[in-house]
Amino acid sequence: MATTREQLQQLQKEVRRLKIANAEMQRVLRESGLLAADKKRVARKDLRGMSERERAREILRRAGVTREMTVEEERIAVQWDALSENEKREAEETVRRVRIDPPLSQLIHTMRG
Repeated sequence: MATTREQLQQLQKEVRRLKIANAEMQRVLRESGLLAADKKRVARKDLRGMSERERAREILRRAGVTREMTVEEERIAVQWDALSENEKREAEETVRRVRIDPPLSQLIHTMRG
């Protein structure tokens, strides 16, 4: 009898955990635009003809995580693309050597307050 009661408690605990996980998944899907009103579901169907990369970009765009580049960002990207591989490597190495004090993680934590 104790085993059955213990198993029931474990099952109830697992159901609670799954409900929480499901609610979180639905929240993320709603925020990404994949779970909402019927018109959003129609837009979801539009993703079916896209490549995996295109679908990922569209999902991130709908979630507000990404956006189209500004004119200034486009200009900088063109300049970067025009650099030789050696110039790009030197720029990347320079950025890697930069030390931020206090660390970036601490700055973010402070700003979030």
